[in-house]
Amino acid sequence: MAEKTTQLEVSRLLTKAVQMGAQVMHLQPGALPVIRISGELRSLQDEVIVTVEMVQSMFDFLALPIHKEHLERDRQVIFSTELDNHQRVILRAEWERGRLVVSVQFIHAKIHTFQELAVPPVIERIAQKESGLFIISGPFDSGKTALWTSIIETINTNLTKRIVTIESPIEHVFVNKKSFIEQREIGRDVTSWAAGARSVKETDVDLLGVSDCTSGEQLKEIINVSEGKTLVIMIMEALSVVHALDILQGYFTAEEQSSWRAALARATEAIVNLRLLPRVGGGRVMAYEVYAKALTTQSLVSQGSFSQLPNAMHTASQEGMQTLDSALVSLVRAGSVLPEHALAESQNPDQLKSMFGK
Repeated sequence: MAEKTTQLEVSRLLTKAVQMGAQVMHLQPGALPVIRISGELRSLQDEVIVTVEMVQSMFDFLALPIHKEHLERDRQVIFSTELDNHQRVILRAEWERGRLVVSVQFIHAKIHTFQELAVPPVIERIAQKESGLFIISGPFDSGKTALWTSIIETINTNLTKRIVTIESPIEHVFVNKKSFIEQREIGRDVTSWAAGARSVKETDVDLLGVSDCTSGEQLKEIINVSEGKTLVIMIMEALSVVHALDILQGYFTAEEQSSWRAALARATEAIVNLRLLPRVGGGRVMAYEVYAKALTTQSLVSQGSFSQLPNAMHTASQEGMQTLDSALVSLVRAGSVLPEHALAESQNPDQLKSMFGK
């Protein structure tokens, strides 16, 4: 009876979080439930303190036997599932001081249009290319998945393509429109990221979507695929365009870096780095740092001169490139974002502050 009561409490808590518009809910024994709304964390003061039993019940409520096996073996697990109301969620479970803790991320069904995301024209053009690598980067909760799904859905709606995604876990479930989409999940459909990328090489795939990059082996396969007749759109966590390139270069050994960096420079059509900021009047707005392949920028990447890219991007604005600070200044001048919110996202706040008055 107590177990049934706890499961009813878990179901009620999930429903409440969805109704409040939460992006994520965190459950840790000994603390109040915490949710994130519009980027801000808040404790649910009208709820009871989370117990060990509640956390376990949340996991048991959403997990399949295979997920329980993974948690027992790896001490952590991440998977996606669907609630009774068709709300898709991603659950992350791990151990902390000998206790199970879980986070539930709520995947909103709506896929935003390019117009709603204010996608720069250069990104729209690159999304229509027949081959190459397009990297979408940013920190957690910066809009990476929103842009990724928007591009895939726009292509699905308007073009006849064969699309394959490799994800861990699958977030949005696409419905075939003009395109034919296959979604493959790591651990269930393919054994690894590298194996997933390798499986589409020299096959009839127009677009490969990859929701993470974790190794040099995977990155090499992705570069090889993108230099063929497939456009690859890849998500990764990074704080800037330069940081993304530093991470990718680090996947190669010292002996490999020169040749594979040149291949990365050839293949990469664009890198965007994203931020979501509070919009004046409510909601959030996206800021885009944009690198696009040009003679100068490709050469800098090939040489490993990543620190020179911001200056090159700033002077190549006519080609659609912009630094994050330039994007933040534009949002402040448009009245979309408050200066203090822009400064909080800048890696050079003093320099950004001096740009506001120009």
